[in-house]
Amino acid sequence: MPVYCVIIVVVPAAIAAAPAFVLPGEWTTLSVVMAPVLFGVACLLTCGLLSRITRRTLVAGRFPRDLGHAVYGPRRLYALCWTSVYYWPALYHCVLAMPRVKRWVFRLFGYRGSVEFTTYPDTWLRDLPLLHIGEGAYLSNKATVSPNMCLQDGSILVLPIQIGDRALVGHLTMVAPGVVIGEDSEIGVGCSIGVKVRIGDRTRVGHCVGIDHRARIGNQCDIGTRAYLGERVVVHDGIAVPPGSVVPSGAVLRSQEDVQSLGASRSVGVPRSRPTVSGPDRRTSGRPGR
Repeated sequence: MPVYCVIIVVVPAAIAAAPAFVLPGEWTTLSVVMAPVLFGVACLLTCGLLSRITRRTLVAGRFPRDLGHAVYGPRRLYALCWTSVYYWPALYHCVLAMPRVKRWVFRLFGYRGSVEFTTYPDTWLRDLPLLHIGEGAYLSNKATVSPNMCLQDGSILVLPIQIGDRALVGHLTMVAPGVVIGEDSEIGVGCSIGVKVRIGDRTRVGHCVGIDHRARIGNQCDIGTRAYLGERVVVHDGIAVPPGSVVPSGAVLRSQEDVQSLGASRSVGVPRSRPTVSGPDRRTSGRPGR
């Protein structure tokens, strides 16, 4: 990692300074003016090329957060390259503002989906090869869309995320690893979307909704504001869940009559037990990693 840090700083600096030593004296002013542009472009190119060395380690799975691990160690080098761009707001903002530059940079870092989507410098994006964002999608500022999540037991969970065409992810919404959001669906402000949640096409999820791990929501559904859907809940196509409802873990809502039968469950506090996911995804109440 120290070697990468030196390369990321020294190589762009040398490229930016080179014209001042190579060009004749009358070009000195131009070389000084162009130095910041050359440094930014060289930084993008250097970080992107370095990221390709370890890009093969960005794979789905669960790995110990140990720099000596064959997967986690190299993926941290990829993260170093990407965050060197991401945490330089002026440079990253320029990248997002110019479509051709955005396409070049995202492809250089291994992203394979459409680049015709909207995002912002403070939208948390990680592991670009594991993201697939549809054409016309909108990722609001300060939303978290991260295919990886650090867990309390010292491991990291990594799963791809797919966001459909023209889908919208609201301000401050957190999208966990393994989530699939369908086309033309809307996720409101301040939502929490758990691991391996599936949301169908043309579905609306209201503001401040909590959807726990492995829940399934069908097409053309309407999940009301501040509703809570427990683990492995299944909501069939066309179902409307009223605001403030609590759907207990494992429930299957096949019709509006099933929703009405929740009755006393509505407006009841969210269960306090720790969410668990069976198999390799257990203990996923973590935080986005690198």
